[in-house]
Amino acid sequence: MQGNVDKRSGKILGPAAGRRMIFFMDDLNMPTVDNFGTQSPLCLIRQIIDYEIIFDRDHLEDQFILKDIMFAACMNPKSGSFYVDLRTTRHFTQIMLGVPEKDILSVIYSQMLVKHFEGGFDNACRNVAPKLVTATVNVFTGIALSPQFAPTAIKFHYQFNMRDVAKIVQNLMLAQPSAYKGNASGLVRMWAHECHRVWLDRLLFQDDISLYMNFMRNGLKELTEFKEEVIFAEPLIYTSFIAMCHGHDPAYKPVEDYDQLKRVLEDKLLEYNETVQTMELVLFNQAMDHITRIARILFQPCGNALLVGVGGSGKQSLSKLTAFIL
Repeated sequence: MQGNVDKRSGKILGPAAGRRMIFFMDDLNMPTVDNFGTQSPLCLIRQIIDYEIIFDRDHLEDQFILKDIMFAACMNPKSGSFYVDLRTTRHFTQIMLGVPEKDILSVIYSQMLVKHFEGGFDNACRNVAPKLVTATVNVFTGIALSPQFAPTAIKFHYQFNMRDVAKIVQNLMLAQPSAYKGNASGLVRMWAHECHRVWLDRLLFQDDISLYMNFMRNGLKELTEFKEEVIFAEPLIYTSFIAMCHGHDPAYKPVEDYDQLKRVLEDKLLEYNETVQTMELVLFNQAMDHITRIARILFQPCGNALLVGVGGSGKQSLSKLTAFIL
């Protein structure tokens, strides 16, 4: 704390004149509760807040006075003592953020999706819109509440939250009426594709994938008129750049087969090699899958991707080609 404040005069410390400094404390509930029900680190913080003083560690009889400082803190919901000394928390305004109930999530996102599908879509597509949201919320609830999907040292990126539902609905709203006239099953396949991209792409182990697919099948029960083998049939790929490469406006549509995708990517790779630099890439199916995944994320506003893999696996090359295509 002393390293972040300036010496004003004598024993008075604080930020630059006319400013206030906020100290942010992460994981406030992590200190161990001792035999007497207290937490020594939090007692020290409470003392500083109460008296606005800290002691000189070289001369304990001397005190420094702190001016114009504030404290903000957050707590870890998954580990720690789940107890914070009441004499410390009395100084804080406490705010709790929880995951909304399933019904609330369904209402919020149904309003958005239904409104989008009112714009030129046929009745079959309009009827399926609220069911897609309910199915998404059901899958999300299953994943969020399953201990198998809790983050660990190996599965550190297993972080599932409300943002996942938002990403799925956001991309479903890229659907255009002209591509789905009399084709409600195409919309449901689009929903399955978005779920795969948001959740399946993060899963490491076959057991996790199997459990996720069970959640997806349960979600599909909301859409009883569509057969599972049709909805999950491969290749299940939707992308916007194929229409762009054919000189049309971006349209988020399904890829017919890998041959169509390979023709487009080989043309763009040839163009990249002629205009930027030579890059020897073998476009096998898995590499093409990764390109469509990266393109989907880069096409989104504020899209961010974390590519995980050993050196030389093609993360950089595929990212360069995808950025060039877009």
